[in-house]
Amino acid sequence: MSWDMPTTDTFDHVRSGDGEHIGYIHCTEDGLFVPFDLLQRRRGVPMELNEAEEVLDGVGLSMFADAWWLDDGMGGRMRVLIQEVHRDRLTVAPMLEQSSGHIAKAADLRATMTVPLPTDRLHPDG
Repeated sequence: MSWDMPTTDTFDHVRSGDGEHIGYIHCTEDGLFVPFDLLQRRRGVPMELNEAEEVLDGVGLSMFADAWWLDDGMGGRMRVLIQEVHRDRLTVAPMLEQSSGHIAKAADLRATMTVPLPTDRLHPDG
């Protein structure tokens, strides 16, 4: 996935069922549409508007349920959970170590960090 969301001709996409903001759609010069998720990652090739909306509806807010790796800027990585996403930044919190595989994912909310968007520092876990 690439991090090249254009700043012009790009609009917010909200899910029709609940009005939740779940991504962005860029209108290309040739009248097609490119979906981008909330992390500004490109989610497909140029396509018809209804297809771009379906792609984003399918992705939804799944990034909040997943663990991620964040490059720490010093050659290391830490596991984080995404707490908030805004157009220009996101907030992540380091994951707490779990002693049991059946305990829900937990984050240290006292150690949140703000990461400017777009970013190449955030990577899917797994």
